[in-house]
Amino acid sequence: MKLFFEPKRVALIGASTNKRRPGNQLFRNMEACFGDDFYPVNSRVDKIDEKVCYGSILDVPAEIDLAVVFIPASAVPKALEQCAEKGVPRVIIESAGFAETGPEGKALEARCRVIAQEGGVRIWGPNCMGLINVHQSKVLSFMASWIWQGVFTPGVVSLVVQSGMLSAGFLAHILGRTPFGLSKVCSIGNKMEVDETDLLEYLVDDPETEVIAMYLESLERGRRFVELARSTEKPIVVLKGGRSSFGKKAAISHTSSLAQDARVMDAALRQSRVICVRGMTELLDVARCFGVAKIDKTSRARMAVLTFSGGGGVVTSDLIADLGMELADLAPPTLSRLKEVFPEWMDPSNPVDLYPAYAKRGTRETLRHTIEAVMMDPGVDGVYLHVFASPARRSPYDYDLMARLMGDHGKPIVVWVMGQPETAREVTVEFEKRGIPTVEEVSRGVRVLAALTMRT
Repeated sequence: MKLFFEPKRVALIGASTNKRRPGNQLFRNMEACFGDDFYPVNSRVDKIDEKVCYGSILDVPAEIDLAVVFIPASAVPKALEQCAEKGVPRVIIESAGFAETGPEGKALEARCRVIAQEGGVRIWGPNCMGLINVHQSKVLSFMASWIWQGVFTPGVVSLVVQSGMLSAGFLAHILGRTPFGLSKVCSIGNKMEVDETDLLEYLVDDPETEVIAMYLESLERGRRFVELARSTEKPIVVLKGGRSSFGKKAAISHTSSLAQDARVMDAALRQSRVICVRGMTELLDVARCFGVAKIDKTSRARMAVLTFSGGGGVVTSDLIADLGMELADLAPPTLSRLKEVFPEWMDPSNPVDLYPAYAKRGTRETLRHTIEAVMMDPGVDGVYLHVFASPARRSPYDYDLMARLMGDHGKPIVVWVMGQPETAREVTVEFEKRGIPTVEEVSRGVRVLAALTMRT
């Protein structure tokens, strides 16, 4: 698998001169990443933007580690035969028109599989968007350059999806709003040969990956997948598509996947310590926050909620109960410490409504005092802090204190950030670069807390 992620010399079969075609975007991405070690193949043109093109892979004057194929499905078998003759060991087929289209496409896919097996070629895809190795700036995908250039930040989260456009769309959405450090991004499509279990085996041992997030429509080798999941302490977060009868039909037409029974699959994954989620935003939220916070799971999930709104505390309390967690019973010494910053007429409780204390002692002093008090409470396993980010000359948040408390006590702090967009983003960056995860919506923070503490 390493050769897929770390090729030295690459070729593109299907390089296009049309700037509106994915084949041209692939050309631009691969040229930007590989330079002189990139060889475009197009039998109809001699050059693209002054880059020499070759009539076939057999004409390329170099040994090729990996070829990306983006041509009509009917022409792929011949291209594979030429790759085998050339001695190309790895091929990513990004073309669609295979098993997802019906019997003819299945027969075409089977033919390609035989060619690859006989020629000693490993195949990734088809019907996919390929892969990105963020740490090495290797983009083998027709993902638009504006999504990744100057935006991707090397990190510890690796993403595996059967849907290419879903990954690209959500990445574009979330990267524009929240810091997100990525290691590998993998779109595997129909899984003709390379599947999620191959990738899990690679990522479990990958030193650049600490968190693995997957969107799967089927699980080809369940027993081996479960064994691998049980063997690692790396968090594995899975969104399983095709849970309903409608979703199963959609999965067949999307990637030709036969979705398994959802209840059986969920049970098997949970028993393997896999964190199962129900939406793409939830998948990325949980994975990203695992990448930010370095926290060991606990046996219980008793939460302290620090909020600027009584209503926010009520809603959060319901959400905590919905996910099988508890509101912590704050110890008498903790309540006494909280009382020091509250008005005389108010006895603090959990959720802790901080607004009256803000009015009395100011935001910065109140937050320092209350966060330290609840983090020191032995009956508290995690803290959910609600903040409203508004422009100010001096930030009211003692980021370093909160980071130190997390490290000293081994308890997560998750922050729901509301407020003016630019200020909210600045606050988010400051929290997350210190290992404190943030969310944009109250329920998403509760879900993250459940994952960080209970690994569920």
